[in-house]
Amino acid sequence: MQLRRMLDRRKESARRFRSDDRLDARSPALQVRSRSLLISAVLLLSLLSGCSTFSRDGDSGLLDVTSMLSPGSIRGPLERKLFGEDNPLEMGRRFSDEERHEVQQCRLAFERGDYDRTIKLSKKAAKKFKESSLGEEAQFYLAESWFAQGKFGKAQDAYDQLFQDYPSTRYVEPATRRLFAIAREWLEISDPIAKNAIRQVSGEKVIEENTPAKPPSDPTLRVPILPNFHNKSRPTFDTQGNALKCLKSIWMNDPTGPLADDALMLTATYYQRKQNFVEADRYFEILRDEYTDSPHLEDAFVLGAHVKQLSYQGPYYEGRELKGAQKLKEQSLHLFPASHERQQLRTDLQKIYLQEAERAWYEVEYYQKKRKPRAVAIACIQVINEFPDTSYAKDARAILKSIDRRELQGLPEVPEFVESMPATESPPSEQSPRNEQGPVKSVSDSTGGENRGGPVVLP
Repeated sequence: MQLRRMLDRRKESARRFRSDDRLDARSPALQVRSRSLLISAVLLLSLLSGCSTFSRDGDSGLLDVTSMLSPGSIRGPLERKLFGEDNPLEMGRRFSDEERHEVQQCRLAFERGDYDRTIKLSKKAAKKFKESSLGEEAQFYLAESWFAQGKFGKAQDAYDQLFQDYPSTRYVEPATRRLFAIAREWLEISDPIAKNAIRQVSGEKVIEENTPAKPPSDPTLRVPILPNFHNKSRPTFDTQGNALKCLKSIWMNDPTGPLADDALMLTATYYQRKQNFVEADRYFEILRDEYTDSPHLEDAFVLGAHVKQLSYQGPYYEGRELKGAQKLKEQSLHLFPASHERQQLRTDLQKIYLQEAERAWYEVEYYQKKRKPRAVAIACIQVINEFPDTSYAKDARAILKSIDRRELQGLPEVPEFVESMPATESPPSEQSPRNEQGPVKSVSDSTGGENRGGPVVLP
């Protein structure tokens, strides 16, 4: 009897648990259904009441899309500013009046000439509003305050930070003007002898001074690694290197600005004065290629050809610089017919022609030392054909006649060339006439022409 009661209780409890599980399984479905009914009821009420949030023209129950896409509703930055219709989505973060007031205090302090307070406020605001329009304005006034105090090293760092944080800053023009003034000041201090040349690049009218300039006496200007602790207007180390950094920042951050070509020209002439002709050639090339309407274009061609020729290291090295100098000098003669350097360009072309002949003659000597008569014959023929009016050609003809004819067998047209040479020829001189200045023809006509055997006058 007791066992039966126990079995009945267990059956009843099992039946109760099954019914509870069915109710739990039905409850999510009931909740979803009730939510759907509620949302449908809300939408129906809003449509019946004509809610303006979903209205296109105030009466229809559709979303207003046409006004958003119409051209008349689109306004530019200047138009929005004039009509006071700044869009929060286009402005980014909305600043409060207190935040705007902080940056306004920086501007007012700068206009009053209170540069110490401007520096203090601008540092705080530039850090607080970094990567925003307020932070950009604060960073600019920080740099301007350092510049106004004559602390150009700190001003340079502040301007560089402005370009780094805000590459498209609206203060690009005044910032580049300040950097150019800083660079020119430092270059004139460190190289007083070149002061007139620096001012000419800047477009100023130069008045020659009666007393010649002297090199700087400050050792920190002559030795870049010596620290500068006594002059707050200069950086701690390497005044000239920081001046070049200012110039690079100008043409890198504002390549289409009015000072970009001036910065490149000033950099190139600096390296030219320091006799670093490879670097000078590189900056002159950038100026020629990127700024074809610059007033420094003629100087970029003439001086660029000059430094390229000076970077040539001799006949034992590569002759690419010599070819490039020849091309630039010829282009200068054609592009600038009224240039005052035409006579010097002609003289340089004659020197380049003799240097090319010297390179070809050194090739003959090289194969002579290697005891390769066939290569010597080919090199001599090259000298005779390309530089016939030099003393190198005379020696090349004598050497070519002295080579055993049996060594020349198998070389196409070489024996015939040797037989066609004049019978009477003086023996080669003991020393090659490398520095003789005989009649020279134009580099422009050195590869062809009707009168290959005689000198041709330069244009």
